[in-house]
Amino acid sequence: MEILHVVHYSGYSTPTGLNDFEEALGYSMRCYSMRHLLLTGTMSQEDFAEALQKSMQVCAFAGIDTKAHFKKIYVSDSKTGAIYSDWLMSKKGFNLMIMQCQSLNEQIAHWLWKLAD
Repeated sequence: MEILHVVHYSGYSTPTGLNDFEEALGYSMRCYSMRHLLLTGTMSQEDFAEALQKSMQVCAFAGIDTKAHFKKIYVSDSKTGAIYSDWLMSKKGFNLMIMQCQSLNEQIAHWLWKLAD
C-alpha cells in the first residue's frame, strides 16, 4: 500500500532576509512619532487618538495599507520604569495627523502651509 503525504504550499513565500529588509525599510520611512505632535502643545492624548483614528480611516477608504504609515511601538521610561505606547508615522501619515488637528497654532499653521504647497 502506498502512503501519500499532504504537502502545504504557501501562496506567498519570501526569504527571511527579504522580510528583514522590508521591515528595516518600513522602519526608516516612519520617522515621526506621537511626541512630535505632543510637543506642539496643541494635542492632548484624546485629540491624538481621534486624529489617529481618522487618519487610518482615510487610508482605509483610499485602499492604502495603514501598516506602511502607522506602527504602534512601546517605549520604556528608564527613570520611572513605566512603559507607554507611541506611534511611528511616515511623512504622509504625519501629514494626515496634522490635517486632522482640531486646534490651530503657529507651528500647525506653518506645517499646513507646507502641506498646501
